[in-house]
Amino acid sequence: MNSKSVQSGNSGYKELADKLHVLEQRVTQLESDRKRYYTPSDEDEIEDVGLSFNINVPGDGQLESSIGEYGLAWLGNIVLFFGITFFVQYLQVSGFNIISPVFGFAAVAGIFFLAFYLRNSNPYMAKIFNLNGYLLVFYVTLKLHFFTANPILSNKPVGLLLLLIVTGVLMFLSIRRKNTVLTGLSLIMISFTALVSDSTHVTLTLVTLVSIFSIGLLYKFGWIRLVFLSIFLVYFTILLWMLGNPLMGHQIQAITDHQYSFIYLFFIAAIFSLIALMSKKEELYSDNSIIGSIIFNGLGFTFLIALFILSFFKENYVLLTGAIALYCIVYSIILQLRSNWRITAALYALFGFVTLSVTIYGLYNFPRAYFLLAIQSLLVVSMAIWFRSKFIVIMNSLLFIVLLMVYLSTSAPGNGMNISFTIVAVATARILNWKKERLTIRTEFIRNFYLIIAFLMVLFTLYHLVPNQYITLSWTVAAILYFVFSIILKNVKYRYMALATMIAAALFLFIVDLARIGLVYRVIALLFLAIISIGLSFYYAKKLKKKVE
Repeated sequence: MNSKSVQSGNSGYKELADKLHVLEQRVTQLESDRKRYYTPSDEDEIEDVGLSFNINVPGDGQLESSIGEYGLAWLGNIVLFFGITFFVQYLQVSGFNIISPVFGFAAVAGIFFLAFYLRNSNPYMAKIFNLNGYLLVFYVTLKLHFFTANPILSNKPVGLLLLLIVTGVLMFLSIRRKNTVLTGLSLIMISFTALVSDSTHVTLTLVTLVSIFSIGLLYKFGWIRLVFLSIFLVYFTILLWMLGNPLMGHQIQAITDHQYSFIYLFFIAAIFSLIALMSKKEELYSDNSIIGSIIFNGLGFTFLIALFILSFFKENYVLLTGAIALYCIVYSIILQLRSNWRITAALYALFGFVTLSVTIYGLYNFPRAYFLLAIQSLLVVSMAIWFRSKFIVIMNSLLFIVLLMVYLSTSAPGNGMNISFTIVAVATARILNWKKERLTIRTEFIRNFYLIIAFLMVLFTLYHLVPNQYITLSWTVAAILYFVFSIILKNVKYRYMALATMIAAALFLFIVDLARIGLVYRVIALLFLAIISIGLSFYYAKKLKKKVE
């Protein structure tokens, strides 16, 4: 080739490159002009908003596309799953025991290959294929021994081991992909395997592992939804085990031997309680989800431990409830010092004190237990002050009034119990008033509630404590003491209680005492009440005069 032809070729390439450059500049200019002067129509605007904000009522075209792309993908995979499972079952029933699992695992391999092949071009379909493959490989492995008349593997431990290996591999792959759906499916498979084992300690060990896995995933990835799923799976599996495991064809009835299974239940509840020590990660989970999971765990544990006690420990449950109370109270202190959610400490403290109440009842029975239960209320209030928890105070108030009503309606009055309820009511009111800033209680309702109870219980206690002829006198002395307290504490509420007590003493004197006590005691009561009333009248007159001056 001569030099002229080479020069001609180079000039041609150069000319072509110049034309392409000019064409590119024109296209760029056209696009900029279109953006400047093109105004979208109303139809274009609606379509754009719909795509951006996922309008819930799509047009006919969008609805058809959604059904065609997503609905048919699910329908096809569901039909494929049942088709393969039925064919595997048919081969096994027909006597092709070896061909049946070979075909099943080959089908699973094909589905996983399709999922891998479509991972980029159709990721949604690939996800459904993966889900389908997880279910099929578990089903085919399960049928090697379980739920079949002529199992290929006659050795149950081997079949169970293969099932656990398959489930473990599936969980490892799902965690590696950070896929919460497949991980949740793996947890369901482990729980199902626990029931299929039909062995107490294998079942409870596997559900314990489920609780450990879920808490580990929560700390690692913040998967709080899997915690809710795991709490349900674990407690529901234990419930089915307690009912005799009807999944394996057994009759539904309560088990006859606990086999120390309550130890597993305690350990599982303790594992789930580690949720309260999580650090705050608002981008992964909210405060409500953490608190909700703790309450969910508490409800599940309470229901099952109640069944355990009713089934096996009706007469000797004190050690169980005492251990629960000790753990909850100690753990509430740890949460108060370490947890980011203060309400969790209050929840565990309340649960611990309620369980402690059950323990006290188991030790002393009613009515003797009322004395200690009333005193316990002061301990609860003291812990509420340390925790700065108004929630504990409110709940303790409700429990206290319920306890008092049960005592008054079901038991014969006892001086010790009456005095304990009275002292607790007065002391609680004083403590709440003393530490009201620490508790941030800005309303007087709770303190007034305890003062009203104290006022009524003083009258009730003295009525049963002193002889009949001295009831009016004792109430009058109580009124004097209220006035003394009001002066010392500079609290007007005690003066109100004194006035109310004086009125009650006067009414009781004229309605009851004048008709039943002797003449001498009538005179003494009338004179004493008159002197105190007149004296208090002079006190109020002097006080009013000072206010006017």
